[in-house]
Parts: sequence; structure tokens; C-alpha cells
Amino acid sequence: MSVEIIGVRIDRLRSADIRERCAEWLLQKERRRLHQVVTVNPEFIMEAQRNSEFRKALNAAALSLADGIGLFFASWILYGWRSRLFRVTGVDFTWMLAELCAQNGSRVYLLGAGDGLAHAAAAVLQRRYPTLVIAGAEMGIPKVVAKTSDLLDKELCEKICSARPDVLLVAFGAPRQDLWIAHNASRMDGIAIAVGVGGTFDYLAGAVPYAPKWVRSIGFEWTYRLMTQPYRWRRIITAVIRFPIAVLRSKFF
Repeated sequence: MSVEIIGVRIDRLRSADIRERCAEWLLQKERRRLHQVVTVNPEFIMEAQRNSEFRKALNAAALSLADGIGLFFASWILYGWRSRLFRVTGVDFTWMLAELCAQNGSRVYLLGAGDGLAHAAAAVLQRRYPTLVIAGAEMGIPKVVAKTSDLLDKELCEKICSARPDVLLVAFGAPRQDLWIAHNASRMDGIAIAVGVGGTFDYLAGAVPYAPKWVRSIGFEWTYRLMTQPYRWRRIITAVIRFPIAVLRSKFF
């Protein structure tokens, strides 16, 4: 089951259902196809209003997760309590995938973020799950490259595929990471799951502080981010002001 929030589809699945679905994809070895997973937050939905290509990629994903307390409240307002979304953050989903891969011998490739962060994040995942196989970890295409060429994309996909990963975690930031996966899905044979994880590597590596669990549980993660990362104020305004206004407009006007 899924709901639509201002033109963007979000799957209404609990963590156990998500885990089961991903396990099935990982265990399917023959005629495997890539399943793109998107972790949607309010900023994604607002970006999708003006970026049709991004909206198309989000709606075409095999699995669309609600990453952000704002989506929980938006679904409640639009569809009622019984149809509310269940929040699964990019960080939580990454831990879930790492555990699944460690259990069944699947291989994980980490791509993106700043210099050295993919390696640091991989080390953190492997410390928690010693049997986890890291197929690769690299920065990939630097952020300074605004638009990658088709040749660069092809070479990078060939390098990734040569490492034979089952799961690809891409941390280019949105919408770049999700569009990159969508554009190159046909080039990544053998990969079961590819997901854009945003700032997850930064959090895992300790480069950016992660809000305490109790803060996240009451929906005040944005306040913590504003205090620890004040340069994100424009993004926070989008999430806590522009997005709720857009939701109310779609409901009542």
C-alpha cells in the first residue's frame, strides 16, 4: 500500500515488511534486476514540485520510504491515522541492509560523500557486523563535477560492477544521487538494491553529529540540526515551513 503526498508516492510499509522485501531481492540470484530505493523527506517532495525528472525517478522507484517526521504528519493530515506512514530513515535503512547482507553473504559497495568518508562508514558497518563483505568504498564522482558525462558514468558503473556488489549505497546528495541511479540502472547488472543515502556516511563516520534517539523520536531532529549545523537553515525552512504549507494547500484548496 502507498499514499501520495503532493504528487510523490510513498510506500506505507513497516520496518519488518521492508526488511522482508529487501531480503527477497537479495536472495534472487537468477535474472536479477536492480531495485532502486528512495528515502523521501519533505525536501525531496518540494524539489519534485519543480523538477519533473526527479519526481519521475521517485515515483518509479521499486521502494519509496518515508524519511522525515514531516511525512508522518502529512500522511495523517491528508489520509487519516489509519493510513499514516511509518518513518524509516536513511541511516536506519543502511543498518538494516548491512545486517541483511552480513547474514546472507551479500556484498555492499559504498559510493560518494567527502574524501575518505565512504571508507570510514564502511569500517563502522563492519565493526558492528564483522561478517559483512565490503565490495568497495570510494568517493566516486567529486561534488565539484556539476554534470557527469556519459563516459564517466559508464566507467564508474563498470568499476562498481567488477567488484560484484549486491547492494550499492550512493551518497551524492539529492536529487543527484537518485537521478544518477535511475539514469544508470541498466548499466548495473547483478546489483539487487541501489539506494541514495544522502548524509548517512557523514553520520556513520562521525563527521556530522547525529541527533540523539529521544530527540528523533519526538520529531525535533530539525531543531538539533539547526543548532549543530546552522548553515542548513534554508533546508530546514523548506522542511518545517514550506512543506507543511504545501500539504495544507493540497488538502484544503
